[in-house]
Amino acid sequence: MKETYVLTIFMMLLSLALLTAQTPWQTTSAGGVTFQYRVTQDSQNLEGKMTASTTGWVAVGFNPTSVMRNANFIIGYVSAGTGNIRDDWGTSNTTHASDVSLGGQSNVTLVAGTESAGSTLIHFTIPLSTTDQYDRNLQIGQTYPIILAKGSSDNYTAQHNDAGFASITIQAPVANDDPFVNPVPGLSLMSYPNPFNPQTTLRYNLKRTGELELTIYNVRGELVHKVRGFETEGSHSYLWNAENLPSGSYLVRLKSGSVTASLRVQLIK
Repeated sequence: MKETYVLTIFMMLLSLALLTAQTPWQTTSAGGVTFQYRVTQDSQNLEGKMTASTTGWVAVGFNPTSVMRNANFIIGYVSAGTGNIRDDWGTSNTTHASDVSLGGQSNVTLVAGTESAGSTLIHFTIPLSTTDQYDRNLQIGQTYPIILAKGSSDNYTAQHNDAGFASITIQAPVANDDPFVNPVPGLSLMSYPNPFNPQTTLRYNLKRTGELELTIYNVRGELVHKVRGFETEGSHSYLWNAENLPSGSYLVRLKSGSVTASLRVQLIK
């Protein structure tokens, strides 16, 4: 009994240490939209959350040169319970278009999209730096102007009903030596090696027996791998072979019941 008590205390302290080791969110608001952001642990991506009192779209535009011009826009909405997101470019002071339609690439990954009680939340990641001419690269330690806006429709083109300007400062992530990058109650996920080529072992720990879903996405938000199964409580591992995929950053999501853990991995060939 004494050993069990000591182990319980140790696990509680370990969990607290892991949670406090995570990079804290920074927050700014304008135009009826609250924007939370932080650099991911690998210092390669910006993670953002847009929240607004609307059942339509929400958007953030990074580093415009004049009003909307040359801003890297991320626009998202939730329709029928499904999140949608698009990477846009400010083509003038008052217009924008998708990077893909302009001949560029979509470099946004949708992490989650929810709509509840008249409020919309869009959670995403974007690379800090890309080679796409329709992106504005961001550097750690720099401050940038942003546009925040929201609309009442579930599309990418409807006029905004509120908008405003703010600024963000890109801060380096807090050091985290523990491999469990995204600990959540009831589910832990890690990867080793990371970066990897071309295989990495995904290790996870379940507190409950049940159905499990593993999905992996590229930086464009495209599903590249999916596995479903039934796992028992305890520690497990899964070997992912990415030999047929190009080098780049990938988002691993592991869902067990109502709990989801996510992890960013880097494939280098």
